[in-house]
Amino acid sequence: MAAIPPTACAAHPTVTAGWRCEHCEALLCPACVEARRMGPVEYFACGGCGGTANVLLRHRSHRALRERLAGALRFPFTVPGLQLLIAVSGVLAVLRSLGGGLRVIKALPLTLALGVFWAAFFALVRGTARGDSEPESPGFTHLFRDNLQPGLRGLGVTMGVFLPALIRATLLLPPASGGEIFARLTHPLEALWVPTVWGDPFVWGLALVGLAWLPWALLLAATSQSLFSALNPLRTLACVRAVGRDAATVTGVFLLLAFLQGVMHWGAEVLLDLDVFLLPNLVAEALTSLVPFATASMLGLVLYVHGDTLGYLPARDFLEPTLGDATPHRAPPALREAPAPEADDPDTPNTAAARARQMDALAAAVDARDVAKALALYGDLHVLPRLKLSPSHHLFVGQAAAVEGDFPLSVKALEAAADTAPDDPTAPRALVLLARVQGEKMGNAARAEEIYRYILHRYPATEAARFAHSRLTSQA
Repeated sequence: MAAIPPTACAAHPTVTAGWRCEHCEALLCPACVEARRMGPVEYFACGGCGGTANVLLRHRSHRALRERLAGALRFPFTVPGLQLLIAVSGVLAVLRSLGGGLRVIKALPLTLALGVFWAAFFALVRGTARGDSEPESPGFTHLFRDNLQPGLRGLGVTMGVFLPALIRATLLLPPASGGEIFARLTHPLEALWVPTVWGDPFVWGLALVGLAWLPWALLLAATSQSLFSALNPLRTLACVRAVGRDAATVTGVFLLLAFLQGVMHWGAEVLLDLDVFLLPNLVAEALTSLVPFATASMLGLVLYVHGDTLGYLPARDFLEPTLGDATPHRAPPALREAPAPEADDPDTPNTAAARARQMDALAAAVDARDVAKALALYGDLHVLPRLKLSPSHHLFVGQAAAVEGDFPLSVKALEAAADTAPDDPTAPRALVLLARVQGEKMGNAARAEEIYRYILHRYPATEAARFAHSRLTSQA
């Protein structure tokens, strides 16, 4: 299904089409297409000729990044954003409060705090890039991979983009002794805030270039690029060219956010002067994390919209239905329910208790891999209580029946495996087997194709979908 620009419906010119018929090639709106179901397989059909209707797709960039930007910047004020902000701020406040005393002792909690901050930042970028409304918090299961590595990556990128300005500023300072050198390293901003440095326009120019460079370096770092790749100016220019006009918007907003972050830091310094245990630290960390989290959400949005041109994910992952979540006006009938059980006749063996024993025997036969007994018991069930058998049991019977050549029973069991629990991992596997039985064993190629298309629609990111795509491609 290729990406097709939005087009009007053939029968309703004022309505945007969301499907195209494979047979008559008509463009269809929700009123002209209908959803049909064959067993557990649901598919779309043209309301005119009955041919299979494919969903029209278009690139995410059809909606401009600027239209989405406000929502991304509001993330820290949403419920998931506030939860993440409070959690990270609490951890940072505790770690920084532990960073007292000797410098050697102080270094450990501050290093951990640096890792927590940058791990949360990069996780938010990647979560937003996936389109997650509630991005997952980073999992700190490995000290180096989940904490130290993100911290070093974030610190290295931030220092790297300002390195030319720092070198220029350092050259303007007078020679220093050992103690002064250590003071400059531990408090660089205080050491550099002297007239000879802040009065130099070249330093300000290099700092401004570094600030404009920083969002793109962070974007590359978030995609697991190496530190040298993230700091490569040629890679940055390639990103800017790939994003196009949105690059100016992103850079301009980032500069405004950087100014706002300076104001937040000033407010945090005022709070930290209050003589109250931990609470000022918590509020200060929250204030200074607001802007970075909004920035991470914005950078994730850039990847969400332009990730294919940046080489982050394949182009097919950036296609979405033209009409979004719109569904056909004509829905398929509900799946056939099992008939209501008749009143039990004490004179017949087909009572509820007898069926329960038969079900237990079937489950035991499947668990014991007794193929002959399992097929016999499964075939003898006149009214199959599907919900009382696990999907894996249906799947086993379907596979075994196909091997034994009992294809009608195989189809019955595989449909039940997919129908009983459509979100279970066994469902796409059962549908693949069902399509193969229908197409390769029973000669019903049309039904097999419908099932393969349903797999692509219902389970797009699975091995089953990749297999279905290969089969449909080979048949084309």
